[in-house]
Amino acid sequence: MVGRVFISCGQRPGREKELSIKIKKLLSEKFGLSSYVAIKVQGLNDIMKITEELRTSDYYLFIDFLRREEGDLPFSLFTHQELALAHNLGFNEMIAFKEDGAPMEGFLRYVQSNPESFSSEADLLAKIESLVRERKWNKDYSRNLVLENISGPIGPFVYGDQTGQSFEYVWHAKIRNRRPDAAAVNTVCILDSIEHEGKTESSNDRSNIKWAGQLGYQKTILPEDFGLLDILSIHRDREGIFLQSALDAIPREPILTEEGKYQLTYKVYSESFPLLSFRIKVDYKHSQTINWVNRTSLSIE
Repeated sequence: MVGRVFISCGQRPGREKELSIKIKKLLSEKFGLSSYVAIKVQGLNDIMKITEELRTSDYYLFIDFLRREEGDLPFSLFTHQELALAHNLGFNEMIAFKEDGAPMEGFLRYVQSNPESFSSEADLLAKIESLVRERKWNKDYSRNLVLENISGPIGPFVYGDQTGQSFEYVWHAKIRNRRPDAAAVNTVCILDSIEHEGKTESSNDRSNIKWAGQLGYQKTILPEDFGLLDILSIHRDREGIFLQSALDAIPREPILTEEGKYQLTYKVYSESFPLLSFRIKVDYKHSQTINWVNRTSLSIE
């Protein structure tokens, strides 16, 4: 996961375009942030691309350049339209700049009462670096789906599914939807790969993993809400690490049987959201089948 900045600024050849390139470079080199700058709209596909980039970006940087050409608007109408879209998408992390002399017109007047002013290229770049650092924009932040924490084990309890019943302990992964404007509809998760002793293999069980507290294997996570995944489990009467998944194999087989340290990579998919991929470390140790004591630990890598 890399924090992504949507840069909304004029893109006329020369000064505006060259500055946007320098801003992208600054954000990448100083903060490890990736960036997107919208090009001039040519058609419906371009509009949809810009809307999708806005939807999946984590930060919004608005720069209002002063345009001095006779008979022209003194600002970029296109960037003001992007600002209106960003406001509608509920961006919380937004920084706005206005060049000295540019009027407080258009949508800027209604949503940004006090944008930071700048007088030159050097002044703008210095202020961007200062404010991004002050606001603590970083590559690890996302305004979409994030793994918040791992908890467990909880239990013991009797769990039953399409493969039968088992007596088990479960770990949960808390998946948070940070978007204030959109629900994460039909969210599903799979175990993608398992790494052990430097060797990575694809998971044999690629079916959807169960969400805690419900019967189904997909979930709608409301805006600024969360869901808990039954990320893995240990059976009290059988050795190994297990998934609670939609796989209908009978009986259910463990995904890990040998003691040791593993890295498990999961992927979370949801409609209109960027892919969330995360990895957890598992230190698996066999537990007693009588007077059960947990000796297995999990952590987020």
